[in-house]
Amino acid sequence: CSSMDRIPCMAAPSLKNGGSGAHYRWGQSAREVTIAINAGSRRGRDFRVEINRSRVSVATRSCGDEWQHLLRGELQRPVLTDECEWSVEDGSLIIALAKDGRLGAEAEWWTGVLAGEDTLEARTADAVAYAALEGLPEEERHLATKALAMSSGLDAVHALAAKAA
Repeated sequence: CSSMDRIPCMAAPSLKNGGSGAHYRWGQSAREVTIAINAGSRRGRDFRVEINRSRVSVATRSCGDEWQHLLRGELQRPVLTDECEWSVEDGSLIIALAKDGRLGAEAEWWTGVLAGEDTLEARTADAVAYAALEGLPEEERHLATKALAMSSGLDAVHALAAKAA
C-alpha cells in the first residue's frame, strides 16, 4: 500500500484567499470555503467525508479496510451542512463548505480550515475573488472589506472599498 504522505498536494483547482494543510489546499469566497485534496486514481467510494455544522472528517482507504485521515477536526466557523457538497473531479477530491451567513458569519474571513489553524497565504489574497463587492448588499460589502483589510492588510482592499462606496 502506498502512503498519502508520498502524494503531494495538487495545484488544481485555482484556489484564492486560502492556503494549504498537510494533505490539502483550500480557498474561500464570501459564501464558501473550498478544500481540494489530491485523489490520484481514487474514486468517491475510496473516501469517507463527514461534515457537520462545526466539524469535518476526511479519510481515504489505505490498506484493505484501514482508513487514513487526511483532514479531521473542528472547523474554524460553522457551516450550513445541507448546502455543503463534495465530489471527485479530475484527480481531486473537492469539498465545498457553505459559510453560515445567518449569524453574520458569511462574509467573515477564515484564516484556516480548522479551528486554531492559520494557514492563510497572503499572496493568494484576491479581494475580487473573495467577494464581488459591487454585487453585495451594503452591510455585507462592508463586512467583506473589513475582513479582508484586517486579515491580510491589503492596500487594494481600501481602494476597492472606496470605489464601491
